[in-house]
Amino acid sequence: MGHIVAGPARRFALPALPWHVVLPVLLYLVVCLAGATQSSIGADELRADPDNPSGVMLGEARSTRSDEFLTASPLALGVTATGQTEDVNPLTASQALLNVLPSGPVTSLLFLDGTALRLGPWLPDSMLFAAKFWLGTLLLLLAAPAWFRTLTLSRWIGWFAATLILLSPANAWWSNTHANLFGFALAGAVSLQKACLEAHHGRWWRAGLWGVVGAALLVRTPLLYPPWALVVVPVILVGTVAALLATAPGRRTAAVVGGVGLLTVVLLAAVYLENSEAIQASGSTVYPGARVVTGSANSVQALFGATNLGILSDGVAVAGSNSSEISSGFTVALLVTLLLLSRGVVWRVPGQRWAVVTMVALTGFWLLWSTVEFGALGERIPLLNQVPSGRSTQILGHLGVVLMCLVLPAARSRGAASWSLLAGGTTAAVGAYAGSFLRLQNLPDLSVAAIWLAALGLGAAVFALTFRPRHVLGYALGGVLALTLVWNVNPLLVGLADLRGSDISQELLAGSPAAREAGDLWVADSYGVDSLMMATGTPALSGRQMSGPAVDVWSRLDPGREHEDVWNRGGSYIWFTWSKDRELTFANPGPDIISITGSPCTVARRMGRLSTVVSSRELDQDCLTPVSSFDWGGSTRWVYDVS
Repeated sequence: MGHIVAGPARRFALPALPWHVVLPVLLYLVVCLAGATQSSIGADELRADPDNPSGVMLGEARSTRSDEFLTASPLALGVTATGQTEDVNPLTASQALLNVLPSGPVTSLLFLDGTALRLGPWLPDSMLFAAKFWLGTLLLLLAAPAWFRTLTLSRWIGWFAATLILLSPANAWWSNTHANLFGFALAGAVSLQKACLEAHHGRWWRAGLWGVVGAALLVRTPLLYPPWALVVVPVILVGTVAALLATAPGRRTAAVVGGVGLLTVVLLAAVYLENSEAIQASGSTVYPGARVVTGSANSVQALFGATNLGILSDGVAVAGSNSSEISSGFTVALLVTLLLLSRGVVWRVPGQRWAVVTMVALTGFWLLWSTVEFGALGERIPLLNQVPSGRSTQILGHLGVVLMCLVLPAARSRGAASWSLLAGGTTAAVGAYAGSFLRLQNLPDLSVAAIWLAALGLGAAVFALTFRPRHVLGYALGGVLALTLVWNVNPLLVGLADLRGSDISQELLAGSPAAREAGDLWVADSYGVDSLMMATGTPALSGRQMSGPAVDVWSRLDPGREHEDVWNRGGSYIWFTWSKDRELTFANPGPDIISITGSPCTVARRMGRLSTVVSSRELDQDCLTPVSSFDWGGSTRWVYDVS
């Protein structure tokens, strides 16, 4: 009998897919389908019964970030409720632009995630909300590895940079805003790189397509939060362009860069023209108005204190500030970058040097803006005078991370132990110094032991990174240490909590179309109820006034406009307090609060369309007829029809 010759053994192999693209996209799809976010709309203020919340939420909602759970998220959910982005508060000018929501044909194409929210009447709101919530993070996870690979030949260093940005206290305590900003900025820069590459090979139609994508992405960046965008975007773009021109100098590269830049400006102009009334309303306000600022000194803990901020998730008191304002990125990475450059590096990729040189120069300027008094000179510099030094300080750490990750692949593959000990010891000392000032001035509950442990961890990570820049140890240690600072800052929320899971939210969702059709208006004396009405598309006088006032409508509430300096504000809450006084009293308890006190009957008489009043206490006035009550924010709310 002949021998049977066995063929080569077949081994199971994964398809040759670009897993660095596939995995982030798959993860994005999973969280979107699950409706999972890290939003704080599950806070007690937005619960029918805080002791018996609906849905699934792991962790604690943070009331610190009211810009997210009392503003941006309810306004976005209002779009899913109504299928439109028009304001349901007649007192306010259009708020779409400041919330990156479409307001016309141009922005409907550029803000596709906001346009998708209009599908709320047909698709699950939680999925649409999660898709918008995580879009910037998805772009960061896709773009950072691609951008760094072009400049350093290392995709993994891009993952490390994205990790440190995502896991920084600044990003965590500012509701993922920084990750969104860097995601769009880096995605725009990668698109520019791709466009130049295609043009270099003569594939002009592909170059044009990538150029259009890049311009569309870059248009988004100044709208996410202008003061931060003015710091981040020029640094990223100038570094990218410098590397492109150094790598492939010539007319093709210059043509693509110039074309994308021109298209970005044209699209930005179209966006502003489409929202000219809202922009004019914002610029004409008393607050924030056309304010100008200048560069000034910030505390050492604001610059280098990030590695000590794990204690913030315990809900400790912050003296003279709050958890968001005191948070920062890993600015100590700037120190590591300078140490590596002083040690000496070998540039392995054409253009890498010029990217670093230009970005170091621009970042150095913002470091000066955050540490040195510029006085009247700074106030006279256009655009720069719109960036408070406290805001530039918060974002500096991310630029430091980007620079450090550009330089590490050019560092020696094996450093001297003595030099790495010096680098680790220096950064540890700076971290401990900042932590000590945190304990002295801001966080009295921060223990001495915690300061020492944070410093030792920082020193160990820097030692590992600089001693063996090609070894995984330093990167893994840095990522783990960053995670320990923020892992329990924000909750994991599945669904939309009581903004969709409560009986009252469902009642308002069912009734709001008729109210909008009839032109009826509600009004409440609780910011938690205001958010509920925004999220369900219920037209109301109370709530948020982001861009500025609709002056003609406010003139009806305030005849003669005697109190215009009180209500002519942007970025503000509109709060009502009920009393029996026939005259309305206007006040600003804070620069971003418009408080109106008086009888709801007076409000009804002046506005005409007021149909329903919600009160935190029972009212007895001639124009009101009690109809029902509901629980919200742990308290009973009484509902009255207005006759």
